Amino acid sequence: MQKNCMSTSAKPLLIGLAGTFASGKDSLARFLEEKYNIKHISTGDIVRTYAQEKYGSIERPILYKTANELRDTKSPGILSTLALEQYESYKESYPGGVCVSGFRAWAEAEEVKKEGGVIVFTDAPVKTRYIRTISRARDGEKFNTFEEFQAREAKENGEVNSKFSIAGIKPRADIVLDNDLDLAEFLKVSAEALGLVA
Repeated sequence: MQKNCMSTSAKPLLIGLAGTFASGKDSLARFLEEKYNIKHISTGDIVRTYAQEKYGSIERPILYKTANELRDTKSPGILSTLALEQYESYKESYPGGVCVSGFRAWAEAEEVKKEGGVIVFTDAPVKTRYIRTISRARDGEKFNTFEEFQAREAKENGEVNSKFSIAGIKPRADIVLDNDLDLAEFLKVSAEALGLVA
């Protein structure tokens, strides 16, 4: 897909993107990268790299362990810090800015805010998200029942450690996108919310 660059005089955007399961985060991040030259850097990918190097595994329990080790030994917002550092090598190729996605704690959002960024949170009705999850059938996202989906979401949303609560980011986000829409409309609304021209 051809990239439509924003004006070179426009200030690069710094976006922190968080949200609930299957609420459109990855679709939005891909759209921003392809259409607006805004580099997408996933904190999840950063954790996977560290986990593979240290433990030779990217299974979910190892990813949790690795992420928490990074936070405990470096800083609570380290994943966003690492993502922003990565962007330095992409600046020339992606003048539109950077979208850091996948963080799960406000401390990680704060690192983006400190650099002048905007926090975007995507959400959608839980049953809508469950149906999307079933249809995309990613590894580690295979649920037999709606109840299993709800239980997994509750567990990963700060049930053990309230400092790492995805839901805790939503009320403090600068932009909240409720994605009970078809993809094209969701992307259009998202671009408008970010002040981007179609």
